[in-house]
Amino acid sequence: MTFWKLPVAIAVVLGSRVLGSPVGAPQVASAQTTSHPTPQPSPTIETHQRPPTPPRTQPLNGTRPGGGLNPEDSSCSIHNDSVQALIPVENPVLTATAYPTFLFYIPFGAEEVQFGEFSLLTWPGEATRQYQTRFTLPTSPGIVSVTLPELPAYALAEDQTYRWYFQLYCQAGDGAQPDLTLQGAVQRVALTPERSQQIQSASPAVWYDTLARVAHRLQTDPHDSQFQTIWRELLQLIEAEDAEAAAFVGPIQSLEE
Repeated sequence: MTFWKLPVAIAVVLGSRVLGSPVGAPQVASAQTTSHPTPQPSPTIETHQRPPTPPRTQPLNGTRPGGGLNPEDSSCSIHNDSVQALIPVENPVLTATAYPTFLFYIPFGAEEVQFGEFSLLTWPGEATRQYQTRFTLPTSPGIVSVTLPELPAYALAEDQTYRWYFQLYCQAGDGAQPDLTLQGAVQRVALTPERSQQIQSASPAVWYDTLARVAHRLQTDPHDSQFQTIWRELLQLIEAEDAEAAAFVGPIQSLEE
């Protein structure tokens, strides 16, 4: 989820005037020739001397709430400040799958919001919308997931970066502006043997896939002490200690299905 006029040389050409001979005098080829000054080149900057275009660096991820015209007056809950996207703040954050899962810690349930919106756009420029859905939250507070539908139109392209937005509209709001906004980036990379091994060993190098795998394992076996430890260590890396003991409450409930 970065954007020099060369001065224009003006050549002034001086006209010439031919001087005639007196009457009766022999004609002499004495026409005065006016010299034309050679235009001097304008002070330009050669292409190779121009400063390079700055690289388009990705902005930091907004993993904590932001947005809303009056965020102090548009709180969904007293636990507002604990809402968090479970990703690192700095980019790139990688996935090796075309349909990644995004995880969020939401410490309140569906009764606190009118609806939410999740959107995914190509970066840089955000000119193309890859995916968007309107949803409600699960009934209970906890870890909420958003997974891209496995349809070709929504598949992430390799070596492409996308910006996503997770926005909540509170029950007390007017619905015109999102009251809480989380935003971040995802970059899809190829699933090489090395990256596959990183995911299997719960390395944060391929963050989205590692976190989703660990979360899935704990949903299947909540008492797996090894994966409990891995989950806790991953959340500590992103300062998400509030979410360590939270329940996995399932995916968002799309209003468009």
